Amino acid sequence: MKFINKDTLRLDKIINELDRFVFGFIEILEKHTDYVIVSGYVVILLGRDRATDDVDIIIPKMDKIGLKLLYDDLIKNGYWCLNSSELDDLYGLLVSKHSIRFAVEPKVSPNVELKFSKDMYDDIALKKPIIIKINSKKLKTSFLELQIAYKEEVLKSNKDMEDARHLRVVAERYLNENLIKEYKKELRRR
Repeated sequence: MKFINKDTLRLDKIINELDRFVFGFIEILEKHTDYVIVSGYVVILLGRDRATDDVDIIIPKMDKIGLKLLYDDLIKNGYWCLNSSELDDLYGLLVSKHSIRFAVEPKVSPNVELKFSKDMYDDIALKKPIIIKINSKKLKTSFLELQIAYKEEVLKSNKDMEDARHLRVVAERYLNENLIKEYKKELRRR
């Protein structure tokens, strides 16, 4: 792992099944909308040894027509939605701040947990992502200060605290501790 700058890092890693799943999904998603990957898969990419069944992805809110185009493209490429096959149901879940899940048919895992941006923190993550370069592929993840603050201040489970600790260790020289403190302060006000 090598930080090229605070917004870009390069990973030299052996691509595994979960990575291939994410690359395939992102290739379709990028044709329809912007995105940012958050939470557990990010710490796995950065070397934490832990399992996950889902990959959390935030996208900007889109209209129902845009969602239909994305949904149809995913279905055409062998994915299925675990929640429903009805567009109205899916759109209703997303606009009510819930997520929808997609996996490669007929599997249920791994899956992408897709959600619309729901607050200013999601919007910030979308506007200022970290680019992770893996061989010839690129992924966009939320920047580490926001992930650390959210895991330490909001989620607080043992797994999330270990995730935050791992991010602090691997990115120590690149983290803005004042930014983490500011995000934590703001998150306490929510």
